[in-house]
Amino acid sequence: MTEQDIHRLLDQARHAIFLGEELPAEASALTQEDYLAQYEARTERNPLHEKELLRQAIAPLLATYQHVWKMNNAAAALMTGDSLPEPEDEEEWLLEIYDEIMNTDTEEEWEKLTQRFMP
Repeated sequence: MTEQDIHRLLDQARHAIFLGEELPAEASALTQEDYLAQYEARTERNPLHEKELLRQAIAPLLATYQHVWKMNNAAAALMTGDSLPEPEDEEEWLLEIYDEIMNTDTEEEWEKLTQRFMP
């Protein structure tokens, strides 16, 4: 999988979370700031649909994300003595990714987050 493929899947996940719809094949992703503004303006949501779109986009990237997360968590444990409990199943991993995406406020932060999905 190329870096471009990974970015496209992550853009699809972000689009699903913030707009509740699939990112059309011919469309470019918005900036994180634009996604946040549109998310705040939304009046209707379909969490089950959004979750399924997120799952579809993240599935090919989940193993890489889990590996990086575990390595970062182990490093934090060595450096500070603190670590986070590891998500137990796919549902919890999706929630972890969802939370990270939702807590990303700027395009710069988004770019840093996308690097965690790169092999």
